[in-house]
Amino acid sequence: MLPTFLRFLPLVLFVSASIHADEGMWTLDNLPRESLRTKFGFDPDQRFVNQAMQGTVRLAAGCSGSFVSGNGLVLTNNHCIVGCVQALSSPQENLVDNGFTARRHAQERQCPGMEVNRLETTRDVTAEVNSATQGLQGAAFSEARKATFSRLQNDCAGKQADKIRCDIVELYQGAIVQMYRYARFQDVRLVFAPEYATGFFGGDPDNFNFPRFNLDMGLLRVYDNGRPLKSRIHFPIREQGADEGELVMTLGHPGATERLLTVSQLQFRRDHLLPFHQALDYEYRGLLTRFSQENPEQQRIALSDLTMLENRIKAQRGEQLALAAQDVLANKAISEQELKAWVTADPARQKSVGDTWKIIDATNITLQGLFREYFMIEAGFGFRSELMGNARRLVRGAAERTKPADERLDGYADAQLPAIRQRIAANRPMYKDYEMLRLSWSLEKLREVLGVDHPFVRQVIGKDSPRIIAERIAAHSTLADPEIRIALWEGGEAAVAVSTDPAIQLARLIEKTSRPLHVKFKAEVDAPMTQAAMALAEARFARFGTTAYPDATFSLRASFGMIEGWKEGGHDVPAWTTLAGFYQRATPHAPFKLAPTWVDAETKIALERKLNQVSTNDITGGNSGSPLINRNGEIVGLVFDGNIHSLGGSYFYDGSLNRAVSVHPEAIVTALKDVYAALELLREMTIR
Repeated sequence: MLPTFLRFLPLVLFVSASIHADEGMWTLDNLPRESLRTKFGFDPDQRFVNQAMQGTVRLAAGCSGSFVSGNGLVLTNNHCIVGCVQALSSPQENLVDNGFTARRHAQERQCPGMEVNRLETTRDVTAEVNSATQGLQGAAFSEARKATFSRLQNDCAGKQADKIRCDIVELYQGAIVQMYRYARFQDVRLVFAPEYATGFFGGDPDNFNFPRFNLDMGLLRVYDNGRPLKSRIHFPIREQGADEGELVMTLGHPGATERLLTVSQLQFRRDHLLPFHQALDYEYRGLLTRFSQENPEQQRIALSDLTMLENRIKAQRGEQLALAAQDVLANKAISEQELKAWVTADPARQKSVGDTWKIIDATNITLQGLFREYFMIEAGFGFRSELMGNARRLVRGAAERTKPADERLDGYADAQLPAIRQRIAANRPMYKDYEMLRLSWSLEKLREVLGVDHPFVRQVIGKDSPRIIAERIAAHSTLADPEIRIALWEGGEAAVAVSTDPAIQLARLIEKTSRPLHVKFKAEVDAPMTQAAMALAEARFARFGTTAYPDATFSLRASFGMIEGWKEGGHDVPAWTTLAGFYQRATPHAPFKLAPTWVDAETKIALERKLNQVSTNDITGGNSGSPLINRNGEIVGLVFDGNIHSLGGSYFYDGSLNRAVSVHPEAIVTALKDVYAALELLREMTIR
């Protein structure tokens, strides 16, 4: 439920026309061709673009992947599919700890709620959006823009919304708006996942560090009409990988960068947003850690959530340190002043841009007064539980579907409803004790953050306690049953209105405050920030055109770099690690304890084979699972992380230090052949 503004804040800062050769997450229609020709002698042709679009996929929940066979086989990261593995596990069959290999199609298991998207076409719709919003401000601008987006999405998907997904992609923060049309696949099945101890070897201590020793890989299969998808375009795997200094490219869907914010926006993130998130996340980690330590079953239940939470905490800590560095904001201030000087030097430019910086500063003040309410209520931080998430989707979805398409809230256009329905229908296990624990804690945080006397807190908690409310919902809600959820979805507003389910009842109460808060936020924060960003982006275009890349938006991008280590404290960090290093790093204790399969395989594998590697590719969250390819379109790595220096990559790129970390193809082939004996999968993939 996070708005655009809080996922990737507006692009408004000056960008130098000279960009580091390896910097940038480029759209396929605006590749840095001159730089590629000059540095690498590479000029991407239409075949490259077609292969990138048809061979790369997006996991709608937030990762990337690629087709590696003609039968819909998708290579991605283990950490991108651990939620699926956990949902398919049980106390009797712990697939998370033991791993999973399907040796025949009939053994493949459907991942609950998972959706895979393949980009088919893009279309520029900037003129249509600008025409609909011309001359409007505030709420009127926000409503007109939302209605136009909804109409464009519905026209794009037509009557095929179950097969076609259409996303509005705002580049340069709204100065360019495009329609991305995807093939939508909602039958996605698990094929292979290593043990957690292998895919997450080193755990949080090694996370965002290098050397690394992870087999962070997994295999899915996309089905269409009950049969494996015929994926005509797919990537072969080059077992020997790439040489040091060789051109390598990532193709994936980076989630969000914020490299071009104004100084005041960066200060707001540093002083307000990041500390707010960190305070909650640190405490939440303590809650989940304690729950996990009580017994092995509770550890299994919380494992996926705790893994992703620890990853987020470390990433936020890196962002905080980056913004605390004196030179970061100082350099941003210099760039901002240069852009201001260029604008004010010409009366026409000054008139066009107006008081944009003042508007941004004033809106930051408005945001400071709203963001706690927004996150705790509308974004759902005060109601962390699967039961309440589904209840809120059912309540809001029932109400929004009764309205004309152009009057609905963001996310509820007809073209977007299949994804919501799939999430509601997903047959994921829910655990009463875990639901109660998380909901009770988050309700306590709601009261703590907003205050006992806040009207909303009084309405929700009243004379009860957070624990009593959570226990009542966990014990008596029937929404753990997917058939009941689907019946409520299909029954619409009438069914939801008469439901006595305690989770639905609480969701109805939340919606009375949440919906107006959503509308207020869009009008008072999102709209002025978007308009300010557009004005400054137009000024930037006037000076540089589109020679710089836009911020990441979870849309398909290419980044270019090479296999290369770096210097750390005067020492060389090599570009590769080996399987020998994996065994040398092992201890008898987690998170460095080897899975039994790898203990048994030690004498059978070539220990000099490469395991992980680093490259200068510019990546961020969402690139997880991206194929690392060479100029021939062969996979030479599987991206799964960045090094510690890349944590500041949300705000800047340093080519001397920032590195993408990937699994080497030698490790993939060795694991499938010599450790898991998955020869069927190796034969299906093209190994060069």
